[in-house]
Amino acid sequence: MLAPELLRRGLLDGVSVLQAGVTEPVAPFGAAVDEACRELGADVHVCAADVAEEAVAEIGSLDLLVLDGAGLFALGGLRACLETTWNVTRAVVNNAFLPVDEPSPPTRRIVYVAPAPDAGEQADAARAGLENLSRTLSIEWARHQITPVTIAPGESTSAGEVAALTAYLASPAGAYFSGCLLDLRGP
Repeated sequence: MLAPELLRRGLLDGVSVLQAGVTEPVAPFGAAVDEACRELGADVHVCAADVAEEAVAEIGSLDLLVLDGAGLFALGGLRACLETTWNVTRAVVNNAFLPVDEPSPPTRRIVYVAPAPDAGEQADAARAGLENLSRTLSIEWARHQITPVTIAPGESTSAGEVAALTAYLASPAGAYFSGCLLDLRGP
């Protein structure tokens, strides 16, 4: 089911999204996430992972960071996926999510998209690394209202399903998820 069929239009009005990773055709979910969030009213910015810090400087305020770990894994393997994810996360949090001058800061979200199990020999290790990063950062950054989550697509998970779930996580209801793995791999 597509995000506009599941969620109401305008749900993401005023939400600023940065989608960082690699470009098509390596990143199968990127275009679908971009389209789903835009259709629901979000202001979406897409950039390569290596220029995320510069993109944040141009964007200014940011509500959601979507990191395409699946594309990073396909491009450079386990090490590239995990190191790049951490480096981009740290840069975005330091430059867009912290410091918060407001007495009651808004919830900021991070969504990691893990590689599917059939993506390669170390795909499960990459998924576990992204899940661990989400869990650890959710504890460390809870006081700053930052909620990281990992989506683990299955072999038959469609880009539309990942996009709809990402759009849901960008919504106010998505703020209730933190430090978890949303496993779409099936039984």
